[in-house]
Amino acid sequence: MNRTEEIPGPAAAPLSDAFEWRVHPFMESRGRAALSIAAPLAMAALVHWWLGSWLWTGLGLALLVSAEFPFFLRASCRFDAEGASLRRAGATVARRWEQVKSWYPDRNGVLLSPFARPFWLENFRGLYLPYGRHRGEIIDRLKARMGPPPEDKKQPEAG
Repeated sequence: MNRTEEIPGPAAAPLSDAFEWRVHPFMESRGRAALSIAAPLAMAALVHWWLGSWLWTGLGLALLVSAEFPFFLRASCRFDAEGASLRRAGATVARRWEQVKSWYPDRNGVLLSPFARPFWLENFRGLYLPYGRHRGEIIDRLKARMGPPPEDKKQPEAG
């Protein structure tokens, strides 16, 4: 199949109204919140003990905190007649329903993929929306809009 050929999406059922939810992982889980603060500090202490350098300690701490930074930010997600969007720290990422060809739910959220079948780029080109406390309603709305998710996610295509 030619990669430039457009793959038709599933039959679109209109959403009756917009649905918006907010997710703040840091506030929703006290255990993970404590671990997200304690782990970088413990690793920084270990690096300082091992190397004795404040430069490497600070660099390591900055890298660890930047890796888990999205955990500390509130995300606003939205479904409407136009598509789905995610806003975090002032930046909005949106996908029109025409761009979404498949969706894959997991334990913490749902991936809206621009590919009809599993493909290695979908994690980079798709839109991942965390559930928060709205898992059931999000899945019900996606099923109504796009049909059931693919049963099994096989190995992605290589190219």
